[in-house]
Parts: sequence; structure tokens; C-alpha cells
Amino acid sequence: MEDVLFRRGRAAKLKIMLATGACALLIVTVASATQDASAAPSLNGGATSGGGLNLTETASKPKLAPRLGARVLREGMTGPDVRVLKGIVHAKSLLVGTGVTQEFDPPTTSAVRRFQRKARIASSGVVNRYTARKLIGSMRSSGASWYGPGFWGNRTACGQILRPATQGVAHKTLPCGSKVLIGFRGRFVITTVIDRGPFISGRTWDLTGATARSLRFDGVGVGDVRHAVISRR
Repeated sequence: MEDVLFRRGRAAKLKIMLATGACALLIVTVASATQDASAAPSLNGGATSGGGLNLTETASKPKLAPRLGARVLREGMTGPDVRVLKGIVHAKSLLVGTGVTQEFDPPTTSAVRRFQRKARIASSGVVNRYTARKLIGSMRSSGASWYGPGFWGNRTACGQILRPATQGVAHKTLPCGSKVLIGFRGRFVITTVIDRGPFISGRTWDLTGATARSLRFDGVGVGDVRHAVISRR
């Protein structure tokens, strides 16, 4: 009887030892796997920690694009809305002798006066709400969409990595690096062609998520935008 109890006791101890060893092995295995995963390359070709893009990354809320016509613009003023104004008149070949900056300089006054004369309105060189509406209405309109989640971490056709904060647009034929002015419901951004597309009938532009958010276009998804080509690179 004592023999039987002794054997049973040994068997129970053995089972406990085996179970404890299995748990330890499992802990070591999981720790090792976690360590390996932290150093493994991610789907976008970078590391999951450090230099690579975390695919769960979310974009910070971008600054809203400026409105044209929200204030009266005249010579001597500065601001992002002045840059939008200069982008429009530059695209119409009316701006001579200055770049598309944020300064309302004398060449910008001359460009505005040229536009006003062509539009048959008082050529004051001042951009009030009426002139702003005329400028916006003179821009072409075409279909657009936007893209982002699901494409983050991929390389664009122009060679850069698409990230949540990437500003830019896709176009079928404009050279990479071309500067374009895109407007939606009075807000405008000057941005760069960084990709190819959209390859859907009726659409000319595909905005990155960050560009769409700055224009408040992301809530629409598909719609018409105003546009002008400032430079073809």
C-alpha cells in the first residue's frame, strides 16, 4: 500500500514538473516571437518601430485651407489667401515679374487690374468679394475623389512614400512635381502632383487624404473641384 502511494506521489510530482516546464517554454517562446516581430520589416518595407510607417498611424488634423473672398485684398497685404490669388492670376498668365508668394505686391495689383478689365468690372486692383467670385468662377471645374487609408506606406508613381500627412494630388498626365491650385467650396490649396490617377471615368484628380481634409473634401468623397495649373515640371 505504501508502495502504491509513493508511486502515485511521484507521478503527481512529475506531472506538475512537466506542466511547469511547458509554461516556462511557452513564455520564452512568446517573448522571443514578440522580440522578433519588433525587429521584423513591416508591409511597407520599413521597420515596424523606428524609421518605418506604423500602419495604424493616424494623421493629425491638418490646417484648413484658406478661403478666397473672406477678406478684401489689396496691395501691401500678406497671407495664404494672397498666395491663392497670385496662383490664379499666374495660371492665367496675368502675373509678370514675381513668384507665387504670400505678398500682395505691385505686380499683383497690375495682374488683378488686367483680370478686372477682361471681366469688365472696375479695374481697381483691389480684390473684394465680387472680384473674388469672378476669379473663382473663371477657373475650370472637374471631377475629383480622394484616397488614403489602405494606401499608406505604398510608394507613389512619382517615387515618394504615401503617409497620412502627405499633401498632393494624383493626375493622369501632368508631370510629377507640377504645381496645381485646387479649390472646393471657396477653400484653396496649392499643391504638387505626386501620383498617377484616378483611372475612373469622369474624374480628373485624386487628392491625398491630407489634402482632402484641408479642403473639407473628405466628407464628400467624390465631387467637383476648381483647378488651375501653376507650373508644369
